[in-house]
Amino acid sequence: CALPISGTGVHFFIDDYQFERVWDKPELYVSMLSKYDFVLSPDFSLYTDMPLPMQRWNVYRSRALGKFWTKQGMTVIPTVSWSDEDSYGFAFAGLDEYSTVAVSTIGVRNNTRALELWRRGMSELLNRIEPHRLLIYGSPIDFDYGSTAVRYYANDVITRLKGL
Repeated sequence: CALPISGTGVHFFIDDYQFERVWDKPELYVSMLSKYDFVLSPDFSLYTDMPLPMQRWNVYRSRALGKFWTKQGMTVIPTVSWSDEDSYGFAFAGLDEYSTVAVSTIGVRNNTRALELWRRGMSELLNRIEPHRLLIYGSPIDFDYGSTAVRYYANDVITRLKGL
């Protein structure tokens, strides 16, 4: 279909292996992704037990694809991920202040340590870049976002599973 898909965007809040091909051959996906109003940069995983160079590499890949897609004329919203305090320096680097960014709460709510790391990272994100708007994919988390506008998007996989 060559028609634009109005009012929609594309996210990559799925297992990394499912979108590794976009990193390997990004040019193959330009025409497909260009049909959407916006694209979120890929959410390559950052785990606390992952070596920092690998975490940096995954942030680099996300930002590099976002830049590539922007050069192709797409509207790109950066996805922000972090693991722990050691990742903040590169996880939040290069993000525009007062902009719109996307984050995920998948895998956070039912894990006390993950929830605490998410809250600390979110505080740091708000402190460093003061986003105008947050797009949050996943279940809402009780958190004071201050003056930042927040829009939650349900995890459609979980929503479908709950409907079974």
